[in-house]
Amino acid sequence: MTTVKRLFSLAAALAVSVLLGSCGGSQGSPADYPKDFKVVPGDSSVTVSWTVEPDVQYWIFYGVGPDITTTNWVTRNGRAIPNAVTPAIITGLANGTQYSFTINGRKNNGPGGSGAPTQAVTPIQAGENWKPNAPLGDKRLNGIAFGTGVLGYAAAIVGQQGTIYSSVAGGDFALRDNPAAGADLLGVTYGLYGFVANGPGGLILSSLDGVTWTARTSNTTSTLYGGTASSSTYLIAGANGTLATSSDTTSWSTQNSGTSSDLYAAAFGVNRYVAVGAAGTIVYSSDATNWAVGPVATSNALRGVSFGLLASADGLTTTNIFVAVGDNGTVLRSEDGVSWTLVTPFTTANLLAVTNGGRFVAVGSGGAIFTSSDGITWETRNSGTTADLTSVARTVAGYTAVGDAGTNVSTF
Repeated sequence: MTTVKRLFSLAAALAVSVLLGSCGGSQGSPADYPKDFKVVPGDSSVTVSWTVEPDVQYWIFYGVGPDITTTNWVTRNGRAIPNAVTPAIITGLANGTQYSFTINGRKNNGPGGSGAPTQAVTPIQAGENWKPNAPLGDKRLNGIAFGTGVLGYAAAIVGQQGTIYSSVAGGDFALRDNPAAGADLLGVTYGLYGFVANGPGGLILSSLDGVTWTARTSNTTSTLYGGTASSSTYLIAGANGTLATSSDTTSWSTQNSGTSSDLYAAAFGVNRYVAVGAAGTIVYSSDATNWAVGPVATSNALRGVSFGLLASADGLTTTNIFVAVGDNGTVLRSEDGVSWTLVTPFTTANLLAVTNGGRFVAVGSGGAIFTSSDGITWETRNSGTTADLTSVARTVAGYTAVGDAGTNVSTF
């Protein structure tokens, strides 16, 4: 162990000792650990859950290796999460590395009780094994987005007849009130100011937390299909080449895309905005204001587009990759969002959406799901459904895709 690491461990141990000592007053007492303590691995993450007892505060302890405990975590360079709330989602873990976890309880900020038996798990990359979840209603679900909001991790799903479901802090999806109920919602996007949902007639709704939604004026009557967000701009693509932008989800303006073709989806990466649509149309911009029309690489409609980073074999460099997907199994790949190459076809299914969260995941008609690390070589996955899948998003632990008749399938 280096001198710096040794000093860090000693300092951490001292800090914890002082903290535990100072909060172990006469009113505090140890509490039993939860007997149903459970750790489920995800993609670069784990989800820790248990049943809460009244007036008990829980601490989670974890670190690399198979045998982290409440007494050795400091010397093993582990970490503690005081006053943890179930389900606790721990992110930033390395796939393929074993971690171990334990938990104890205390009352009135007293000393911790004995730790639960240590559980060791290994996070792995998601996308291979999918399973259907209970349907969310019976309407077609057209969009899903995920992000970290004011209430913690949040996901929103939108669909026919103004359907909105959302999940907060890892909880179950719940049906939410829609101030513009009745109109189909065709897409949802997450950015700095929360969620934006969109639909026909320029319909736009926004929500900071995924729970309470507000109707906004989009300054267009065109149907709005799908969008993306950077750190500064929300971009929603629509019919007749419409592009609606906002810096705060409240005030919206439209941009000249340079095309009258319908635009169905958008993505952002490496300071490049890209929107794709009918007849292979692709437009791009560096500022979401000044747009250019790119060369056409296919005559098929493009329904989805996403951006990801491809790491080199040694992990020292990365390559920027855009992937667009569309009808009849069309897949295009680009390193700059301007010049695109047609990928050798591997399916005839209509591909309706694509996302990236460490790997590309494309979904489509008949329950089709495919994954790829580079956008060139794709593997077929079993979704467990034959329903059309219309949208897919990276979640904290893996991926979730949604589609017809309330269908939603997840990996992890």
